[in-house]
Amino acid sequence: MAKRRWVAIMAWMVGGLLVAYAYAFVSATTTDSEDLSGCPAIVSAVTSRHALPVSVSEPGNPAIFCDLGVHFPWLRSYYSVFVYGVLDQGQQESIITDLRSFHRASHMQRILVRFFEKENWKTWADVSTGASGGSRGPEAPLIKAWIE
Repeated sequence: MAKRRWVAIMAWMVGGLLVAYAYAFVSATTTDSEDLSGCPAIVSAVTSRHALPVSVSEPGNPAIFCDLGVHFPWLRSYYSVFVYGVLDQGQQESIITDLRSFHRASHMQRILVRFFEKENWKTWADVSTGASGGSRGPEAPLIKAWIE
């Protein structure tokens, strides 16, 4: 009888931990405007010193994007920066150096910067409704660097 009670208590504890982790996971992966407040500053730190190609997915804007990423299993967040069309290794290193300086001065979360050859952007349109849009296809980074 005591063994069953022990098993039941352990099952409830494990179940409670799983529910708590699920809640933490949803909280960590759901972003709001406060969480992304560092992204405009990160993008500006790069675009103020470097000329980037124009984005295919957002015409008229530079081909740099920022979002929040989450480390598993501890659910620590970091800024994830995607830079497209910068193929020169010297320029890539210069951008990384500038981001390191910016990171030191701003005391923000870690930054993962990835460089890609080009945006893999697929457009679509529905003639019957007039709706159109696009989606990003698979992309493999040329290089990536953590800025801590």
